[in-house]
Parts: sequence; structure tokens; C-alpha cells
Amino acid sequence: MEMANLWLKQGQSVRRLRVARPEDAAGLTRLLREAALLHTHVDWRPPVDWLGSAGFVVQEAPPASASGRSLTARLFGPRVSLQACLAVAADPPPAAWVRVAALAEANDVLETLGGLLAAVQDYLRATAVTQLAWLPTEEWPNPWLPRLGFAQINAIATYKKDDVDAPASPPVAGLAIRPARAADLETLAAIEVDAFEPIWRHSAGAMALARNQASSFDVAELDGEIVGFQFSTGRRYYAHLARMTIARRVQGRGVGSALLAHTIDGYRRSGLRAVTLNTQVDNVASQRLYRRFGFRPTGERLPVWAISL
Repeated sequence: MEMANLWLKQGQSVRRLRVARPEDAAGLTRLLREAALLHTHVDWRPPVDWLGSAGFVVQEAPPASASGRSLTARLFGPRVSLQACLAVAADPPPAAWVRVAALAEANDVLETLGGLLAAVQDYLRATAVTQLAWLPTEEWPNPWLPRLGFAQINAIATYKKDDVDAPASPPVAGLAIRPARAADLETLAAIEVDAFEPIWRHSAGAMALARNQASSFDVAELDGEIVGFQFSTGRRYYAHLARMTIARRVQGRGVGSALLAHTIDGYRRSGLRAVTLNTQVDNVASQRLYRRFGFRPTGERLPVWAISL
């Protein structure tokens, strides 16, 4: 599929579209603060971290006429005003996510998004991306995404546990759980490749950021070999299980139950009182485990959209 033809089918001009530069930081901050429509991916990186990437494009507002400019603008040049932006990145390839999208105004949404998406197509191809996904945390993108060629491929469900009790888990011979170390991250990334489709994988770099920000990050070793991990965040009295991954070859042997019980006990010892987590609606095995530990769905679901490139 020729993405430019699809995303520009409304005749959107690509003038004033360019790759974002580090010096756009102030303008980007202003746009994100004042945007009529804003999307930021649930991420370990703030939006400004993507500046300088070829996958981050901005649309400048039309320049003001000379007569309408302030004296400062006439003397030193006009301040560049950003009208829209889009950042896409694969971490790791071959699947990329829409990391940031912002529009200063809520009109011409289809044309603006189409132009921004067309502007990143060469970057996506150059980085061997085969799928671009979008997880909206707000409602506004959902009506537009099918018209831009995206299809809903999944949904994310939120689960909650209103205590930090865990059922007894039988011991697993040869299993040890310890805090993650920097040297473990490449191994953890390989487990992600083994356990998940590309769209759901974390890179070693992303997990390094998670390790710096998480309230707990543990690995499970079976007979001295790393076979799983979890990392969590904590805020006030709530914990959030951000990630738990178990290598396919040991699933069903009690490793996940033991790691989850260890993690929940850590929440309790830290003074946390309740836990949330998110999981794909088609991940039946994980949901079965979480329900056995007392997690219940909250009813909140977020659609996952994607387009094949």
C-alpha cells in the first residue's frame, strides 16, 4: 500500500511539514500545553526525548503578514509557532507506536493527521518497520483512524486488586527471584522476543529506562537461568504492575505464580494497599492467573489500532 496516497487522499499539502529539531523544544512544550487534541503514548520517555528523530515531524503555523508582526518579530524574525506534531518510533523494530500527536486546533483533523503520517513514511521504511500502532488514551483519535487506514487489532483491559494479599503458591524447585541488574537487560529483551508478537515487545533500552523509574524490578531464575521478570511502579497507596513476562518454555510450571506472589508481597512490605495492571483482552492465560490472585476487570478498555506497512 502506498501510504502517501492513502494518508494524503484528502489533498493535504505537505508544505510547512518538517522533521522536528532540538530547538523546537519550547515550541513543542507550548503546543502540548495548549493543544486542542493531544495524544501521548504510555511511555517511559517524555515527548521531548523524541526530538531530533526522523520519526518526529511538526507542522508550522502560517507566518504572519509583515504588517501584523510585532516590532520584536520584525527586528529579530518571527517566533516559529507549531500547529501540529507527530512522533513515531520503533523500540524495538519491526513494530512502531505513535508516541506523540498534537493538533493546535480541532478542525481539519483528517487532513492534518494524513499529512503528518505521510511525512514519516520514509523514516518507517528506512527503519524496517512493518506495523504502526496507536493506543489512544483519549477518545478523539478513534473516529479518524479507520479513515486513515488503521484497523482495530486488539484492546487493553484494566484489572484491579483492592488488597495486597496473595494466595499460597507451591514452591518451584530451582527457582530464585532477585532484583534485576543492568547486565540482565539484553537477556530480558530476548525473553520478550520469545514471548510476544513484535507490537508488544520492550527493548533493552526501554527496560533500562523502566529500571531507573520503577519501584520494583525483579527477575526469576530457574536453575540459574533467567526465565522471567516483572517491573512495577508505585504512587501513594497504589502499585501498578507495569510488566510481567515469562519465557514460553517454562510457562505452566508455576514461575508466573511465584513471581506474582513475590511481587505482591513486596507491595505489602512497601505499604501499598491496592494494585492495578493492564493486559490484552486476548491474553487469556494471563487473565486466568490474575483472576486467581484476586484481580478483577474494572470495565475500562482501550482500543489498539494498527496499520501494516
